[in-house]
Amino acid sequence: MATITMEPATEITANETEIKQAMGVLGLGSMVDDLLDEIELDRELAISIAQADRGEKMSLEEAEKIVEQKFASGYYDR
Repeated sequence: MATITMEPATEITANETEIKQAMGVLGLGSMVDDLLDEIELDRELAISIAQADRGEKMSLEEAEKIVEQKFASGYYDR
């Protein structure tokens, strides 16, 4: 029986300017902000999952404080 081996995926990264240019060329310039937000959320989720896997935890009070600070600074506004 043959064994199938998978090659590791090569990570390709692009910066914000490259993404904006590519989206503009594709005629999707109006969706750039949404895409960049999605990329940032995916990055933050990956960090959170890695922290949870390592057993790193945060108290509810600390999490609430961080979210309140982000709301106050306009982090979630567009």
